Amino acid sequence: MASFKGLMGRVRGDQLAALTAEVAALREVVLNINHVVTELNHDIRSGAERSLPLFLGYSERLRLDADTAIGATQVIERQLALLDERLAAASGTSTDPS
Repeated sequence: MASFKGLMGRVRGDQLAALTAEVAALREVVLNINHVVTELNHDIRSGAERSLPLFLGYSERLRLDADTAIGATQVIERQLALLDERLAAASGTSTDPS
């Protein structure tokens, strides 16, 4: 946290606005990735029950990969939310993450 405060002390207002916009763009990308991975996970889960026995091992690996990817995007989303809150606190404004 100390390094973040030090960085925020050296950032100009226009840089802070650009950084806030970049965090918002990253959040949008992460939400899109999360949506795609969730759709893939749903497709895999719904299709695995009617698949051939030889395909079951492969579909289970895909399920685990999709679950891992969803977890990763959720962690990234939480980190972006924390960064957004810190930027808002540094600039003195409040943000609505939705």
